[in-house]
Amino acid sequence: MTSRKPPGRQEPTLKPRRIVQIASFFIAVSFADASFLPPARAEASRAPGSEGENSDTPVSFTYGFKGGASFAQHAGIEERNSEYTVKSRWRTGFAAGAFLYVPVTSRFGIQQEIMYVQKGSRQEIGVDILDIPTVLDVRYDMDYIEIPVFMKFALVQRENFAIHSIAGTALSLMVRDHYSLAGVIDDGSQSVPLSADADMSEVDMFDYSFVYGFDAETGVWNLRASLEYRFVIGWNTLSMPTYAYVPFGDESILIDNDPVPLKNQAHYIVIGIGF
Repeated sequence: MTSRKPPGRQEPTLKPRRIVQIASFFIAVSFADASFLPPARAEASRAPGSEGENSDTPVSFTYGFKGGASFAQHAGIEERNSEYTVKSRWRTGFAAGAFLYVPVTSRFGIQQEIMYVQKGSRQEIGVDILDIPTVLDVRYDMDYIEIPVFMKFALVQRENFAIHSIAGTALSLMVRDHYSLAGVIDDGSQSVPLSADADMSEVDMFDYSFVYGFDAETGVWNLRASLEYRFVIGWNTLSMPTYAYVPFGDESILIDNDPVPLKNQAHYIVIGIGF
């Protein structure tokens, strides 16, 4: 336990490692964009099912926009006999962006997107501080630019209606983060408040996820309208902070707890319009 003033929220400096990470991210996105540019092909009707259920003739590519709600939380990976307990609640946010669909056959294609997504969670963390059981109310707010690439397959395809399965992966770059904590150490005779309010620059800015779900698509005038459910779960572990400060005169005492290993996960419900 050390004594120091609580740090203010400062603008992060780009260390060489972060510069390499950001450069790698945009190089990967550039290669992904180039990989899925559609080849030259004859124009065809863009209405779902217009090529016939058993046709393998490619249809024209589609681009558009989508937006909706995200319901995010963190999944713990520790065993039950760990040094702390975690109860996770949802963070409700939004997800919005643009997409490009490149057909391979009339039933199957590749879709690439770029989305702004709000993730994070609300946590109740039970931990021993100074050998006193304490419950910490923690809020993690994490906003990402997410680049999903996934396969779409038409499970049901009619003249003006289709249901697709989707499955793939996503690379995400954290662009906004905030950590806050509130709690009380109570030994039965005295109560001491705990608090924290800072960024999460120590957390890995990259997240890698699996994506799967379903969408229903229909033709509306000359557009394609879709309703989609998607589940996104991270495969890498993030070390989330749990430190706190205790007021002590004009300064504060740092309670430096070990980070909690958690993974991002989120449910999206979005509406899309394609052209």
